[in-house]
Amino acid sequence: MTRRLTSARAIILETLNEEHKHWTAQEVYEAVKPKLPSLSPSTVYRSLDFLSSEGWISVSDLGAGTPVYEVIQDDLHHHLVCRECGQVFEIPHEEVDDFFARISRQNEFEVTSKHLILFGTCEACQE
Repeated sequence: MTRRLTSARAIILETLNEEHKHWTAQEVYEAVKPKLPSLSPSTVYRSLDFLSSEGWISVSDLGAGTPVYEVIQDDLHHHLVCRECGQVFEIPHEEVDDFFARISRQNEFEVTSKHLILFGTCEACQE
């Protein structure tokens, strides 16, 4: 069976590209439903799984109780998540690239998923 970018998958990817944010599956469904009235939630979940497995989008657990999705772009980045207020901060890959290389070297381990999420408390919530 050939896995291809169906019209539903293409519209979901296009929708994710419209706004750079972290989307829940429910938000994707609600945004795409007006464009594809026959769309079912299960189709959205299967499409998100497909797009993730093909490397078009990333799936993350940012502590919100449900996975979030975002388009993988050229500007690889990582996340800091405040446990108090839930705010998500992006940090550029360059800040942790040496860390990934060192971990790979020291452990003779090829890191294939270069996405780091650190949980803590933001400056505003520390006050």
